[in-house]
Amino acid sequence: MTDLLVTGTDIGVGKTVVAAALVLALRQQGIQAVGFKPVESGVPAGQLPDSAVLASASAVDAPLARPLLQLAEALAPAVAAERAGVALDVKALERRLTSLSAAGFTVVVEGAGGLLVPLAWGYTALDLAARCGLRAVVVGRPGLGTLNHCALTIEALNTRGVPVLGVILNRPSEPPDLAESTNPAALAQLFPGVPVLVLPRHPTEDPLEAARRSVPFVSGLLG
Repeated sequence: MTDLLVTGTDIGVGKTVVAAALVLALRQQGIQAVGFKPVESGVPAGQLPDSAVLASASAVDAPLARPLLQLAEALAPAVAAERAGVALDVKALERRLTSLSAAGFTVVVEGAGGLLVPLAWGYTALDLAARCGLRAVVVGRPGLGTLNHCALTIEALNTRGVPVLGVILNRPSEPPDLAESTNPAALAQLFPGVPVLVLPRHPTEDPLEAARRSVPFVSGLLG
């Protein structure tokens, strides 16, 4: 199984739940999967950091899958790192992926914000995916505006030759509004051959529990 990048069309679209669900789904298939959030910024008070959710889903102590940087301010990683007087070592990041793969792991990488948010100056999640041979899962909002946001993200991935495994629209309204009802088919028409899934709203705010409930839905992307 090729390593994956879970990228969002924006912040707050549910990348962590999807990434954790993919890790759990891969493990159910007997694949030794691990979640990896390379750089983390702005953890809300009283909430688990994304990396802890991924580590719980992975159910394995993999020091190489811990974040290279954890930053206090809720800013783009390159900005938060600069303000903290540190910087992400992108070569060390790519070595981590190589080492995890060499150790037998299939890696599910969770990006930070959208695809082109700078992880370091001059380096984005798109660069990571292109240079390390990742396949992408795009997570977006279900409602009005998501056609443009998803299209921009997919086109950027296409320009760098990064395969798109699928699009997941996360947490529609109950009942879904008109845009939420029509967007999946519209995306399928815009990008034939790219699976489009809708992840239902789960009655829990716990990201790990939401990930567990999402496994049956995301498993369809894994074949």
